[in-house]
Amino acid sequence: MAETKISARDIILLVDIDGDATFKPVACLTSNSITSTLDTIDATSKCGDSYTPSPSFNQTIECEGFAIDETGTPAKDSYQQLYAAHTARTVFAAKFGKAVPTSGDITYSGTVWISDWGVTADDKDDVKFTATFVVAAPPLTQTETT
Repeated sequence: MAETKISARDIILLVDIDGDATFKPVACLTSNSITSTLDTIDATSKCGDSYTPSPSFNQTIECEGFAIDETGTPAKDSYQQLYAAHTARTVFAAKFGKAVPTSGDITYSGTVWISDWGVTADDKDDVKFTATFVVAAPPLTQTETT
C-alpha cells in the first residue's frame, strides 16, 4: 500500500453564505481546523463504573487568515462577508477539504453558523481575522471522492 502525505496548504474552507449553491473559498487562510466531540454519558453507580457514548456530537470549524478587500463581485469570502453572516445569524453550507478533490480525497460538509468572529490589527502587521463555525446538525458528512 502506497502512502502520500496530504499537504495542509491544499485543505481549505469553502462556504455558500448566499445560498446560491456556489461555494467560495474563505480567504486568505493561514490555518483551519475541525474539532469533533462525542459527549459521554456517565452511568456510574455503586454497581460499577459505566460510560457510554452519547447521541450528541459537538463540532466546530475554526479558521484564521489575512483579511482581504475585493472590488467588484467577490470571488472569495473574507472578513467582511463572514462578519455580515455572523451578525445576521445566517446558517449556510460549508465544505472542508480540497478545492477540487480528486479520487481518494476526503471532504467534510454540513450546515454551519458563525458563533465567534474577530479582527486583529497589530502594529507592523497585516490585518487578520478569526472565525468559529458551529455545525448546525452534527456530525458533518464525510465523503470520499471516487
